[in-house]
Amino acid sequence: MDERPNPEYFLEQIKKEENEYKRGKLKIFFGYAAGVGKSYAMLMEAHDMKKIGKDVVIGYIEPHARPETTALLQGIEAIETKIIKYKGITLKEFDLDKALLRKPEIILVDELAHTNSNAQRHRKRWQDIEELLDAGIDVYTTLNVQHIESLNDIVESITHVSVRETIPDKVFDESDKVELIDIEPAELLKRFSDGKIYSKEQTKRAFNNFFTINNLFALREIALRRTADRVNYEVESVRLSKGQITVIPTSESILACIGTSPSSSRIIRTAARMAEAHHSKWIALYVETTKSQRLSKEDKERLNANFLLAEQLGGEVVTVYGDNVVEQIIQYAKFRNVTKIVMGKNHRKANNLFHFYAKDIVDKLMDSTSYIDVYVIPNLTMHRKSKNLAPKNKSFFKISFKEALVATFIMFCATIVSIIIDRLGFSDSNVIMIFILGVIIINIETTGYILGFICSIISVMLFNYFFTDPRYTLQFYDKSYLATFPIMLAVTFIIGTLTSRIQREARNSSARENRTQVLYRVSRKLLRATGTADVVSIGIKYISRLLEKTVICYLTQENNLSTPFIYKADKGEKEDVLLNKEEEAVAYWTLLNDKESGKGTNTFYGAKGYYMTLKSQGKILGVVGIACTDGVLEPEQKFIFETVASQISIALDREILAETQKNSKLEIESEKLRSNLLRSISHDLRSPLAGIKGAVSTIIENGELISKEKKDELLQGVYEDTEWLIRLVENLLSMTRVDEGKMKITKSMELVEEVVYEAVQRTAKRFKEHKIKVTVPEKVIMAPMDGSLIEQVLINLMDNALKFSPQDSLIEINAYEEGQWVYFEVADNGIGIQEEILPHIFNIFFTNGSKVSDSRRGVGLGLAICKSIVEAHGGEISAYNKKVGGAVFRFVIPKEESKDGK
Repeated sequence: MDERPNPEYFLEQIKKEENEYKRGKLKIFFGYAAGVGKSYAMLMEAHDMKKIGKDVVIGYIEPHARPETTALLQGIEAIETKIIKYKGITLKEFDLDKALLRKPEIILVDELAHTNSNAQRHRKRWQDIEELLDAGIDVYTTLNVQHIESLNDIVESITHVSVRETIPDKVFDESDKVELIDIEPAELLKRFSDGKIYSKEQTKRAFNNFFTINNLFALREIALRRTADRVNYEVESVRLSKGQITVIPTSESILACIGTSPSSSRIIRTAARMAEAHHSKWIALYVETTKSQRLSKEDKERLNANFLLAEQLGGEVVTVYGDNVVEQIIQYAKFRNVTKIVMGKNHRKANNLFHFYAKDIVDKLMDSTSYIDVYVIPNLTMHRKSKNLAPKNKSFFKISFKEALVATFIMFCATIVSIIIDRLGFSDSNVIMIFILGVIIINIETTGYILGFICSIISVMLFNYFFTDPRYTLQFYDKSYLATFPIMLAVTFIIGTLTSRIQREARNSSARENRTQVLYRVSRKLLRATGTADVVSIGIKYISRLLEKTVICYLTQENNLSTPFIYKADKGEKEDVLLNKEEEAVAYWTLLNDKESGKGTNTFYGAKGYYMTLKSQGKILGVVGIACTDGVLEPEQKFIFETVASQISIALDREILAETQKNSKLEIESEKLRSNLLRSISHDLRSPLAGIKGAVSTIIENGELISKEKKDELLQGVYEDTEWLIRLVENLLSMTRVDEGKMKITKSMELVEEVVYEAVQRTAKRFKEHKIKVTVPEKVIMAPMDGSLIEQVLINLMDNALKFSPQDSLIEINAYEEGQWVYFEVADNGIGIQEEILPHIFNIFFTNGSKVSDSRRGVGLGLAICKSIVEAHGGEISAYNKKVGGAVFRFVIPKEESKDGK
């Protein structure tokens, strides 16, 4: 036997412990009815915690007016309740914001299943407690067994009382501690009789309704079993972690078939309980048929409520399409490897002529599969009126005036054509086919079955009136027509009905195909999008067009919301539907808590929009919302919204990844440049610094012994080395500003002649062994430039000419204008530039054809800085060789400043 612990279990436990370290602990004081002592036990433990130094605060305690409980409120700090006036009634509610601001170690919040008033942030109190836990606050609370959602229908069947305030099972199951508070039912009833729970009038009503001895015994058993199931699950988890079992059974897969029936809620709860018992996931499946398009508003609301209930109980909601319900269920069950199917029993009797042998959907399902267990849940509402079970669809019997005119015209044309064919001597069978064709066209051009059925009867009557003897009467002599007329009626109606059904299926298929194509186009558009703004704009535009609703999207910026992107479905719609502080607060809450909120949810349910986060790889990228002014989103609309939102998330993640890679590449290149720069200047700085040090030390140590000429020579060397170092530092600082994009160009109208002579004067001392010739036109030339930077360009170009020119050679500096440009040229009589390196001489760190200079001749920054400065002025720089030897460096700048400031 393998006794080793399960490593996957340990990994899950480590992750769970990491989350629990940041999250507060929830302890539930659990009972089977009011009055068993839950609040009393909670307050007693709060006093115990306070005695050992814990920071304990009362958030909210239900005012039961019980002396023993009220006495325990003394000595514990209490947060002031929120006073809310609702329809003339003053309500006291738990103040969540004050609790979060106070942030104690432990807070007491009574009545976990309480429903908040509309003024509160959350619809349910358990959601308030979830926010407290996320903030790292431990919570004590109370709960009765009838408030657990999956047990709701069982409690109703026992007590005949419908409990509306419920909590999802996961809140109870995921709590850290559950303490069962239990007393004997007889003792509880005695406490009621003594007036310790309710007043005498309330006690009398309770005895007559909910608190009967049988009900209390049943509720107590359910509470004990529910607590035992929770303990058993913890024991099994520990056994599994220690490797005490050799075989882990395969998890069951449960499928709940739901619809618009009120009994679907019971099916959902049953499936949730089965999934809890088997520790497996479950699916809520809805089969949408062609008849689903004609659902009443009440049916649609009930269906949406069933979908929401399934999601709250942890189920996966799936919708499939097809008229053959059994086939769709079986196919999906095979696809998802379902082992158990839960569905309701149809108690309605078949209303057709063949109901004597017609099989119910449950029977058909059981006949279709032999390896899937089918659980049938009876409908508790079967005793209600049929109109409550299956509201009639009045639209089925509606006939519009326009459709009636179309049908009349088609029947008229069919009659005229039939008369013509009859006059030409064709047989009666051809006439019958004309009428059948007319009824088929009517079913194609109209909606519903009733008009086609009426036209089928009319076609038989017209055939009898115009084409059977005696003509122009409804009488007939030939007995064979006793069979012809019913057959003609049946064929006409059946073919027309099938045609109408095919038309509806074709329309539905076309609509689904259009949605699929649009979603495909969205994916393609998002793949081609560049930039986050483009991605968001395309995504919200398609959501708006698909659902015909206004859509808004915020991106995250340092844990905050960016300026919103919005796309209005109706250009005439007011912008303040989603663009206001209230809606922005809902979106911000969604960002902080990573949970859906707004219309159709239990958080900020009074908002005008529905909001959800855009996530990728666990990172929140933004929040997207959709206007719901005409009601909550239908399941199909929500599916489309979530599908496109997920595509937006993927596209945004791709853009973020591309931007990260780009920044990483730039950082790598910058590091390479820094490395090259440091390696380049290391040797260049050593030589002049060594020369300066040697010269200064010689003067200090032997100043009196050396001649004045030798001392002047040494000082001159120090001066030249210092000048070279200054130029190198200036170039380094300039290149740093260029690399970081911080070089500021401050332009002003400068006299070109003065700029040139200033640059020559600053470098004259270094050109004692060369001749300099400056040529400028007599006409005054003014140009917009940063004078100091243009001087630096000229100085770098003259230094470059000095390095590669022999002694006593001529260096020429020319300035002139042509058209709207001012030209500057620096020419030398040196060795020129090799043709193969000419295109690269303005690249950074390029020196005389070698990648990095290791001599004092330079580190390859001068010409690169010249190029950057000239281009920042909106000009160009180039170099070429002279025909008689030497090189010419030329740069031009615009004579007038362009509109963009260059």
